[in-house]
Amino acid sequence: MLIAQISDTHITTLDDADAKFPERVKNLEAFVRHINALDEKPDLVMHTGDVTHGGKPEYYETVKNVVKHLSVPVYFARGNRDISENLVDALKDFGGGNIVDGFLIYSIDGFPVRLIAMDTHNRESNIGTTCSVRLGILDGLLKEQPDTPTALFMHHPPFEVPTSKYPFQFDDQVLADAFLDLVSEHKQIAHLFCGHMHRHFKVDLETCSASCVPSLPVDNRLGEFADEMDGKPLYQLHRWNAKNKSFETELCAVDGGN
Repeated sequence: MLIAQISDTHITTLDDADAKFPERVKNLEAFVRHINALDEKPDLVMHTGDVTHGGKPEYYETVKNVVKHLSVPVYFARGNRDISENLVDALKDFGGGNIVDGFLIYSIDGFPVRLIAMDTHNRESNIGTTCSVRLGILDGLLKEQPDTPTALFMHHPPFEVPTSKYPFQFDDQVLADAFLDLVSEHKQIAHLFCGHMHRHFKVDLETCSASCVPSLPVDNRLGEFADEMDGKPLYQLHRWNAKNKSFETELCAVDGGN
């Protein structure tokens, strides 16, 4: 199984004077062309949030008009800049997604690895959080298939990213610990895939691995990268190794980003 992960596209519309609209849309368009041209295409694309920069319906229409050209399915997790109802309404024809008790949490089945999109949005802040309701929904999904390898896709990392100026992006350490405690109880979880930090990062947790993907658009990417990746949109490819029950990740650049 091969998964392409993107994040933090922060799309708006052309009439948003404060946005980097043309560059970000061109970067997303270049990514779509790049994926479609690959000899070995991923089974799906997973976007780990901040699809738009404000969640307006017209922002998601902009995204829809680009990703509709993808030759593989695309799924979305919620970021702090997204609005779940607008995201699901505009993009439901691509990969689907269910809002449960007000939270965008759903599973993607039918692949060698089961994928779960988790909602880490804090309704009062741009940093992440969780709650008993969300943890209960996640726990219920995980108990449905305890023997199926599973990966979680979410926006905010519930762990420190020491290379960032703001390394911890959960609002409460207790809640982050509660989330990671739940993860450690479900041994089928192989990896947590996150966005939000706009940079590349990987860490080994107690019972699985975790990582952050750089933002796709060039203008809001953080961190240091190889010279050949300068000025190019970035994404990650995650290949499932069934023998080792783990993912092998490759950081990839998109040519022709503008």
